[in-house]
Amino acid sequence: MTNFIDPTDFETLKQDDTLPSPSGVRLNIMRMCRQEDVSLPELVTQIQTDPLLAGRIIKIGNGASINKGRPIVAISKDVLLMIGLHAVRQLALAISLTAERRDEGCPGFDYSGFWARTVAMACASQALAEYYGDAPPSEMFASGLLANIGRLGLASARPDAYSTLLSENLDPEQLRTAEKTRFGYHHLDLAAAMMQDWDIPRFFCEAVLHHEAPEQAGLDEESRQLRLAQMLHVAGAVADYCVAAEANRPAALQALLDAGLPLAGEVDHVIAICDRTARDWIEWGSMIKIPTHTMPPTRDVMQQLLEQPE
Repeated sequence: MTNFIDPTDFETLKQDDTLPSPSGVRLNIMRMCRQEDVSLPELVTQIQTDPLLAGRIIKIGNGASINKGRPIVAISKDVLLMIGLHAVRQLALAISLTAERRDEGCPGFDYSGFWARTVAMACASQALAEYYGDAPPSEMFASGLLANIGRLGLASARPDAYSTLLSENLDPEQLRTAEKTRFGYHHLDLAAAMMQDWDIPRFFCEAVLHHEAPEQAGLDEESRQLRLAQMLHVAGAVADYCVAAEANRPAALQALLDAGLPLAGEVDHVIAICDRTARDWIEWGSMIKIPTHTMPPTRDVMQQLLEQPE
């Protein structure tokens, strides 16, 4: 199996015990989901002790693309089978990393801004998956939440050196190059390596690896990896729109319109995805205590954009 970063470097990072990692009951749930002979009643009991994870599973189970019957109100064996144990495992991982975060250590790293954008990107990834059906919404939510985990990994494992790099205010491509020069890998390499270590399917790892610049990935135009990378790229643009200051929203919306597939500038689709993402983002923010803000209707911001002088 091809490694995303040098195995020796990755083992050193793991041994330092500074990389973000799951723990507690969610780690136990992840382990149970990997067992071929897992006891579903026991797994249900474990999940019921975690209201945040249980609530997320119920909400996904009630999604129009999954549940065609009566509304789900509680965790059961049938719900877990409908969602899929792999998706449950990825949700447990993603929620663990978010809810048990450490917002300190790297002076130049904007932890508050990182988590606000990360959760917005996860919500956008899920909304896009439900809209276009290219991947299970729960797994795209987790992929969106993990897409930039390498940034947090560098801030946690190499705080002083990474703080120095961040102080240079580099653009995304320059930052990746500088990270590669300084550490031997950039934050997307590290994110993919961490996801691979957590046994997340490789096509999601590769989508994360290439999501910042999918057009430069060299992936087959018909490949699922490219499609998912494009989806994550657009989700990142939606997240940038959500976290933008009021004065910058029209410009962020224009960047989203220019972000390419799968939205490809379709105005009605953009409006629907942004409004859905904003609602979910605010809901998540209240659950896990991250900063969010009320968003105006995207159609109103679109009108502002159209009225701007050329």
